[in-house]
Amino acid sequence: MGLRFTISRKIALGFGLFIVGVAVLTFIVNQTLKDGLNTNDQISLVYAPSQRALERLDNLVLRSYQLMTQWIHVQSRDDEKFKSELRQILASSLPESMELVDSLSQAWTEDDHLTKDRLFRNIQHLSLAFDQTMKTLPDFSSYTDPFASMSAEQALLPGEVIDAPFQKIREDLDTLLSHQEALLNEATAKENASYQSMFNVSYWLMTIMILVGVVIALVVIRSIVKPVNELKKTLLYLGKGIYPKTEFRVANDEIGDMTFAVNRLVDGLKKTREFSLQVGAGNFNAGYTPLSDEDELGGALLKMRDDLAENERLLEKKVEERTNEVVRQKEQIENQKERVTLLYKDLTDSINYAKRIQQTILPTDEQVHSLFDECFVLYRPKDIVSGDFYWFKASGKKSIFAAVDCTGHGVPGAFMSLVGHNVLNQVTKVFTRPSQILNNLNRMAMEVLDGDGTSQIKDGMDIALCTFDKETLELEFAGAYNPLWIVRKGELIEQKADKFSIGSFSHGENQFTNHVYQLEKGDCIYIFSDGYADQFGGPKNKKFMRKQFRELVVNSSPLHMEEQKNLLEQALVKWKGSQDQVDDILVIGIRV
Repeated sequence: MGLRFTISRKIALGFGLFIVGVAVLTFIVNQTLKDGLNTNDQISLVYAPSQRALERLDNLVLRSYQLMTQWIHVQSRDDEKFKSELRQILASSLPESMELVDSLSQAWTEDDHLTKDRLFRNIQHLSLAFDQTMKTLPDFSSYTDPFASMSAEQALLPGEVIDAPFQKIREDLDTLLSHQEALLNEATAKENASYQSMFNVSYWLMTIMILVGVVIALVVIRSIVKPVNELKKTLLYLGKGIYPKTEFRVANDEIGDMTFAVNRLVDGLKKTREFSLQVGAGNFNAGYTPLSDEDELGGALLKMRDDLAENERLLEKKVEERTNEVVRQKEQIENQKERVTLLYKDLTDSINYAKRIQQTILPTDEQVHSLFDECFVLYRPKDIVSGDFYWFKASGKKSIFAAVDCTGHGVPGAFMSLVGHNVLNQVTKVFTRPSQILNNLNRMAMEVLDGDGTSQIKDGMDIALCTFDKETLELEFAGAYNPLWIVRKGELIEQKADKFSIGSFSHGENQFTNHVYQLEKGDCIYIFSDGYADQFGGPKNKKFMRKQFRELVVNSSPLHMEEQKNLLEQALVKWKGSQDQVDDILVIGIRV
């Protein structure tokens, strides 16, 4: 009897061919990947790093040549920034770059090694020429020596000690860069070709494997008998929740037993479906008979019906209770929202009215410019009302002006600003010397804030106050924490203030210091509060700081005062970005 080619053997043969195809494909892919990894290692570890290192070395040589040219032609001090940069390149950057190139050159060709050695010798010659030139022109005064200056310039001429090695270095670097780029392109092309070959072979192997799979599927389909196909189709339908419309004929064999069980299962599932629909519709009196005493699904369905009936009763009761509670809470929230809205409107209206009151104490632009032809006032309250205020007054041939920072900001600061403004007006009716004004301002402020000596108020004012005589150009200054800045021909003169505030001590305990300056035409005067320097922002969300503010003021001082104001506002907005303003901001600038 000959060997039968059964279904199991056909399947085994098909899967055997499939496994062989997978093995061949795996071998090809692994070999290609191995070759590709080797090529990729050459690209990532030799060619690409070598090209980057040579480009950096080329940039450093070119940059050092440019800096040396600047050293020779620009008379400058020894601590100039470009000289420090050249020393740093020669001392560390260039040796480090050469060391990196030397380490990468271990995998280079013999010709590239020779070119590299010649390149390093020329770099050493160039460095020695640079060093000699730096010694020839070591400081600012050495440029006045005609022999030293001519000797340094001679070195830059074509074919001389600097130009000759520099040109050779550039030629060697171009040669090495071109060769490394060619090797990189060659390796990349080789890698791409290897992967393309792998893709082509894989495509044909996969096509063959698909065809083998199709043949195996056809053999299996044609080898399954009709009853088994029918049972399979029925089970698949049942798995999707689809019931067969007709029962299958029950044969007198094992397949017949399977068919009988499937028919009984279909009938039971139909009854279960009808029962579930009745319960889902709310009919908790629907009847159901389990398939047997051991029917766990049937018992679970009956228990589910009883539990759902009880849960529906409890749920209806809870829904009614919670609906009543939600209605009550909604009414409470609406009432509270209405009260809060009214309170917020009243508060906002009051603060806006306070703003109008506060604005009446501030001098107008016309009043300020009537005292000083060229000046600006940068005033940015943090809130609607402000604790900072500016004050100008004419007293005979003198002009008195001040920048005042009251304790706090917003409404509390605004109240303090009204107190300060009124007291300043009273004091300056008698006194014009800044120290006398501040001493009496402290006395009267203490009387206002602590009239009977029992008040616990500790609020006060920081102030910078000046008196200016237009005829003699004499400026007097006294300050409580806030300083005076005078910018003359790009140089800043700072007069620090006394380190105690208005309202912080009893009259007679301390005395404010009076400072006198003889100004010149073109001098700029600046007084300010601490709000500008304390503003947070920038890339690291830090304070602007007094040092940066000082540099900004000095750099902008040659501009017209209105341009200075615009520049300060732009710098503040850029620094603040999306951050909130942290304090009231006041800056006053006057040009004599």
